[in-house]
Order: sequence, then structure tokens, then C-alpha cells
Amino acid sequence: MNTLNGIKKSLIVFILSTFCIGGLSFASDAQTNAEVSSQIFDKVKQNDNWKLAFLTAKNSQIVFMNISPSTNPNNEIGMETHKFDQIIFVVAGNGKAILDGKTTMVKSGDMIFIPQGVEHNVTNSNAKKPLKILSVYSSMDIPANSAFKKKSDVPQD
Repeated sequence: MNTLNGIKKSLIVFILSTFCIGGLSFASDAQTNAEVSSQIFDKVKQNDNWKLAFLTAKNSQIVFMNISPSTNPNNEIGMETHKFDQIIFVVAGNGKAILDGKTTMVKSGDMIFIPQGVEHNVTNSNAKKPLKILSVYSSMDIPANSAFKKKSDVPQD
């Protein structure tokens, strides 16, 4: 088995089993193998893309993001809502989470839980250092195996 694919698959199994994302279950099949993933946050820190689809499963996805002026001149995700749940782990940097109009400061080590339908944005507080996050979606946000260097590269709906 390809080691990188094994690491990707084990990350989602770990996160979903540890944080019990609402209503998701894993059926045993050839595409999902239980493995241990090491140093995952180091991989997030190394990501220089706006969005990188690290792992995509049938009902969930792990995406690395790099929020910085080099990937998006506005230094933010941008206000959005999803038809699925999202969990964000702040891996490096400082910023603000805006959830349904309420702003909270966030830093490395924090988690942001966003139920479906909640309007949200995450902004980077530092124009010189990127905000690196790991986002867990209970559906797919971008096509499997995608990497977008800048926000402007992402196809618009």
C-alpha cells in the first residue's frame, strides 16, 4: 500500500473516532484501512497551497489550508456556509473565527466546530505569517486530490 495514502486514511479514522462527528460511521471496505498517522500537524505546517485535499472518503474529507496574503489577498477564508458540518484545527498562527456574527480570537492548538448552515469566516491576524489549519468536512469541499495554490484558483459555483 502506498504509505502516503495509508497516512491519509488513518488520519480521518483517528479524527472521526476521536471527535465523534455527528452521525458518521465507517463501513469496513478496501478503501478505508485503520492505520496510525504520525506528525500530521507537521504536514499541515508544510502546506503552501490555499487548499490541499489531503484525504477524501465517501462521506468526509480532510483539507489543509494556508491562509495568507500570498494565497488570498484578503487574508481570510471568506464568509461562507456549508450543507455539512466542519471542524477546524488551528495548527499554526493566530486569527479570528467568526461564527454567526460572533468573533472569537483563535491560536495554534484551538478547535473551531461549525455545524451545517452556520455562517462563518476565519481570518488571519498576521499579514507576515500564514494561518495554517486542518479542516475536517463531513462531506466533500473540493474534488479529491485537488491542490489550489491561491483562493482565486478555486472554481466558483
